[in-house]
Amino acid sequence: MKKQYAKNMIDFIQDSPCSFLAVENSENKLKENGFICLNNIDKWQLKEGGKYYITRNGSTLIAFIIGNEPEKTGFRMIGSHTDSPSFVIKPNCEIKENNNYLKLNTEGYGGMILSTWLDRPLSIAGRVILKGDNIFSPNTKTIDFKRPIAIIPNLAIHLNREINNGHKYSKQKEMLPLLSLTGEDFNEKGYIYELISKEINVAKDDILDYELFLYEAEKGSLIGLNEEFISCSRLDDLMMVYNSLQAFLNYANSNNYNGIKVLYLADNEEVGSHTGQGADGALLRDTLKRLCISLFGNEESFYSMAEKSVFISADLAHGLHPNYADKHDITNKPLLNKGVCLKYSASQKYSTTGVCGAIFDGLCKEANISYQKFVNHSDSPGGSTIGAMLASQFNTTVIDFGVCILGMHSIRELGSVNDNYDCYKLFEKFYSL
Repeated sequence: MKKQYAKNMIDFIQDSPCSFLAVENSENKLKENGFICLNNIDKWQLKEGGKYYITRNGSTLIAFIIGNEPEKTGFRMIGSHTDSPSFVIKPNCEIKENNNYLKLNTEGYGGMILSTWLDRPLSIAGRVILKGDNIFSPNTKTIDFKRPIAIIPNLAIHLNREINNGHKYSKQKEMLPLLSLTGEDFNEKGYIYELISKEINVAKDDILDYELFLYEAEKGSLIGLNEEFISCSRLDDLMMVYNSLQAFLNYANSNNYNGIKVLYLADNEEVGSHTGQGADGALLRDTLKRLCISLFGNEESFYSMAEKSVFISADLAHGLHPNYADKHDITNKPLLNKGVCLKYSASQKYSTTGVCGAIFDGLCKEANISYQKFVNHSDSPGGSTIGAMLASQFNTTVIDFGVCILGMHSIRELGSVNDNYDCYKLFEKFYSL
């Protein structure tokens, strides 16, 4: 059962190579389970027992289920992020090299381990902006080539004898993907529009813009002697997206609703979240305020409910690397396959407090799972999550939680089958309470 669950997650990740498709796939699952898409322009008329969602920018999604007596328990929320480090294809991206090679001009998105992108079959996915009836409301369409069409080849060791002594890669010079072989008569200008036009069957002249990302074409898999590991791209943070979505849908199908349960899938965490669709924007706060106004007729109820609410900021953690044990904290060394992780940070990069720890301990006992505590090495600041910025926006208890993996921000990360399933069980229990 745990292995099949992991395989189902790998399928979801393969179908979600960028934030736009992660949200589109999540939205389709919500629709299949009776959720109603709200129009942000019209006045909301919500009711108990209702299942609703909104999207922003096609890359962020907020869904909620309204149960009975919501003012007593407040909101129960799980938040994760839909984006992952990658390369973004620039405008006017075609580069013709020596009348023979066609390359793409790209820039980095998020903190990648650059060397892991070399010599990998790559594909392209994202969204395309098309002409609409109103110039202020263009149409959008997702795109996924779903096949290896690009590669970033390494330089032979004979031409760079010092490569194994360390190398600083130039994103602008050395990390440009090779797309095709060409001839002298090849006109590269606007070629990307021709590719898009053929792939999604739209007129080339209707394409106004694009937001395209590279991704690893090879699908993830279970590996290890007993298939105990998950080797897959974008585990950070689509593992949390998938697990929270599945737990949320399971609760939605229980028909035993209490309080207000919220699923939050945010974009742009990997670049700081300082966007309209990111967690540092006003979208979640305004959505919850609007929900309260529709249900209770006033904004005051939002502040009262926020005080009673609990938010789980779900992002991945660093498991102890067997080859680099000195890079980890000396007394807190989470291991793969030994339980989910509660994340602490004295600098408040993670929002967990002692009270949060006590709540989390109770949740794990209710879910009958084990957990570990994660703290960064004191000489290594580590990354941040959406937790602290959301805790600063409204008075809500925020718990920073994760599942430990190896190789975070590599093109291919490594997780544990058991930890992944325990994460799902925890989310399922959290929504049920």
